[in-house]
Amino acid sequence: MKKILLTALLVMAVSSLTMAQRVLITKGDQYAGAKLALGSVAGSSWGLVGTYEMGLQENIGVGGSIGYSGYSEDFNAGFFAGKWSYTNILILGTGSYHMDLLKDENLDTWGSLHVGYNVATVSWEFTNNSFNLAEPAAASAGGFVVGLSANARYKLAEQWYLSGSVGFGLGIVNIGVDYKL
Repeated sequence: MKKILLTALLVMAVSSLTMAQRVLITKGDQYAGAKLALGSVAGSSWGLVGTYEMGLQENIGVGGSIGYSGYSEDFNAGFFAGKWSYTNILILGTGSYHMDLLKDENLDTWGSLHVGYNVATVSWEFTNNSFNLAEPAAASAGGFVVGLSANARYKLAEQWYLSGSVGFGLGIVNIGVDYKL
């Protein structure tokens, strides 16, 4: 009996996602946004993100984002001390599928696949150098990145939306505004 009930619930859930849904984004729709990233890349507690999305067809969009986070931390080992500084610039291309999950006329929900590159740098600066050691050169880090996110956009006014994301990106959580161009 449990298997039959579970199967029925699964069929209803899948069919509700695949049946005719409200169109949330159409070909040519464009959104630009600015967001605060929380829990950002490589230890920083926050960052800034700019986003863009364009509708390719009903409920399918493509776009991209660029984000920045930076922070530093002090290191003290007695005879020498210094500061590590980290910078991350994330450049992502994004593909999105919009789904009317909560059936709210003012709410757009979607999932996204992100592919891009993290341009990261690390540098060291002595604050106490008792041994007169040479300053090391800055290093580059980062690399190719791939991830998924769950997103929502809530209509505040004619062209303004409150926007948020959870998952992959510059931060674990991104909160901001989008403007429909």
